[in-house]
Amino acid sequence: MFRTKFFQSSDTEELVKLMTTVLQSSHDGLAICDRNGYVLLYNEAYLQITGIPAEVLNQYSYFEQKDLHMVPDSSAVRAMKTKQMHSVVIDYANGRKAINTATPLLDENQELLYVVGNVRDITELNQLQQELEETRQINTAFQQALEQIRNDIDYDGQLIYRSNLMLRIVALADRFATNDSPILLLGESGVGKDVLANYIHTKSGRTGEFIKINCGAIPDHLLESELFGYEKGAFTGASHAKEGLFELAHSGTIFLDEVGDLPYPLQVKLLNVLQDGKIRRLGGKTSREVNMRIIAATNSDLETMVEQKRFRQDLFYRLNVLSITIPPLRERREDIPALIFYFLKLLEKKYQQDMRVDSDALEALLEYDWPGNIRELKNVVERSYHLSEQGKISLEQLPASIRKVQHAAIPAELSTMDPSLSLKEAVDHFEREYIRRILQETKTMQECADRLGVNISTLVRKKRSLGIK
Repeated sequence: MFRTKFFQSSDTEELVKLMTTVLQSSHDGLAICDRNGYVLLYNEAYLQITGIPAEVLNQYSYFEQKDLHMVPDSSAVRAMKTKQMHSVVIDYANGRKAINTATPLLDENQELLYVVGNVRDITELNQLQQELEETRQINTAFQQALEQIRNDIDYDGQLIYRSNLMLRIVALADRFATNDSPILLLGESGVGKDVLANYIHTKSGRTGEFIKINCGAIPDHLLESELFGYEKGAFTGASHAKEGLFELAHSGTIFLDEVGDLPYPLQVKLLNVLQDGKIRRLGGKTSREVNMRIIAATNSDLETMVEQKRFRQDLFYRLNVLSITIPPLRERREDIPALIFYFLKLLEKKYQQDMRVDSDALEALLEYDWPGNIRELKNVVERSYHLSEQGKISLEQLPASIRKVQHAAIPAELSTMDPSLSLKEAVDHFEREYIRRILQETKTMQECADRLGVNISTLVRKKRSLGIK
């Protein structure tokens, strides 16, 4: 310690009082011992950091504390033995980690007088470094995963997914593909029911075509002739015979999209086709056998429609032999990056312009709930691709509804947060409410940790420190 010209106190008692105040006000733990290792002075911080009771310091020397295993290690003992400064990192029994430095004070004959010990708490620093390293590892793994996704995606029309949820659905589709029973695909609009239907047809080994028809897109009076075909002269304008889609699907698969929109009278005829495996053209007198696989899909609640007499119960049971429910995109967010880069690759291949996605834009895309599912995602990617500048998609190129999602994700409690809270209290409050919210939205601790981007041990520690039950 250096003294200025203004320091002129010669009163020993005043000097001792001053130095005692300095020692006590230090955030570091300080302790001074004599040449025999008995502690002469120490401050409150020393007790708090080391967890060593005052009675021990008042009764036992550092040598005795070390020999009796009251402390894991002692830099003071090393300094007294070598007359040199020593530093060690000690994990104390109270869970604190600290740098313990001991500096010997020698007289003019190089004999030991005192040892000054300084204990600096690095528990929080160590935790911060650990969390920083975890964040770096997560970010590195995330970037590697994204790059792997970009490299793995192909253009063979197969399903694009990365989530365990879709993995189980695809495994179920593989099992269903090997038989001829009708399949009913359920799910919101845009989740990819038509893609899964095509996948099942591809895996089935059927040699015929995959025929798709949207039951809600064709007027009722034309739908029957499209499905069943007609003979020449069956109605005005029927100048020649025409095969229906059922016949075209012979040895293949017919996909009836939005089957809930099928007119009630036509439902009876579809039921007969399912039961008999035969169709009759409009105006025809003979029946024709058809060997086809029927896959139906709807985003409507068919059971409710059955109760309301808008859909035949017998047809529902016949179509619902095997069923698969495809979850919405918001329930399988792991698939979002794969789909984004798949659609980007298609655009890059078409327009010969590589594109990358900024991290803030990707974060917003991952947080958005996608009410239009994959169909909406594809449109957003294409729109952003054409609006992008300098080969990158930034947050500004995304629709306003997606840009706002990060603000909407903040818990409502934060808008009424007490402005008198300190920064640490406010941060703790935010963490507590945000983690509690994600815990409520997820089924398991691992899923919650994945959503938060931390490992499960960090989540457990956060729950305990923030008092989250």
